[in-house]
Amino acid sequence: MTHSILILGATGVSGLAFIPIALSQPNPPALTLYVRSRAKLPEGIEKQARVVDGSLTDKDALLEAMEGVDTVISFLGAYPALLPFFLRTTSTPIGDAFPGILSAMRAKGVKRIFALSTPSYSPDPSERFSLGWTMYGLLPKVAMPQGNAEMVGIAEAVAAADDLDWTIVRVPMLTEKAADLPVAAGLLGPDFKGSLYLSRASMAVWILKEMEERQWVKKAPMLSNY
Repeated sequence: MTHSILILGATGVSGLAFIPIALSQPNPPALTLYVRSRAKLPEGIEKQARVVDGSLTDKDALLEAMEGVDTVISFLGAYPALLPFFLRTTSTPIGDAFPGILSAMRAKGVKRIFALSTPSYSPDPSERFSLGWTMYGLLPKVAMPQGNAEMVGIAEAVAAADDLDWTIVRVPMLTEKAADLPVAAGLLGPDFKGSLYLSRASMAVWILKEMEERQWVKKAPMLSNY
C-alpha cells in the first residue's frame, strides 16, 4: 500500500532525518511537509514532496495539509532554551495546538497519527523503571521543564483521542547514527533491552515499518537502540 503522510515538524532535525528515508523506500509514500519556513527545507525537496505553509493554529492551512493524507507523523517538540529553564516555564503552546490538529484530522477522515514524547510520560501503571531510566526520566523535568511539559502535553492530547489510531513514540536521547541500528520497542521493565540512545534514522525506519504492521496502535512504546 502506498501511504500519504503529513509531516509536522518537517524542518526539525528528526523531520529532516525522516524525509530522505521515506523517499528512499521501494514504494515511497507521498509526503506533505507542513512548515512555517520553506527556507529550512532541503534544496529541491519541493520536486519530491508537497509543501504547505502554516502555523499550528491555522485551521485553514491544516485542513489543506490534511487533504488526501492517511497518516500524520508529528516530530514536534520543544528545544532547550535558557529563559524557560531560569523561569521554570511550563507553558505548552505546541501541546495546546493539538486539539486543533486532531480536529483537522477528523474533518478530513485521517485516522492514523504518530507523535513523539518522552520517557517521563508513562501511561501504563505496570511499567517498571530501573534506576537509570528513573534518573533519565527526571532529567528533562529538571533541565527542560518547558520542553518536558510540551512533550507530555502532546502525548496526553493524542492519547485522549479514542476515535483515532494513535501511537505515541517515547524516545530517549536522539543521535545521528545509522538507520540500520536495531530498535527495541516496548514498556520499560526488566525485559526491556534498549539503551538510553536512539538514532533518528532508525526511528524513521521503525515508524515506516509500524505503519504497515500496526502492532502499537493506541499504545505508547519506548524506543531505543540496543
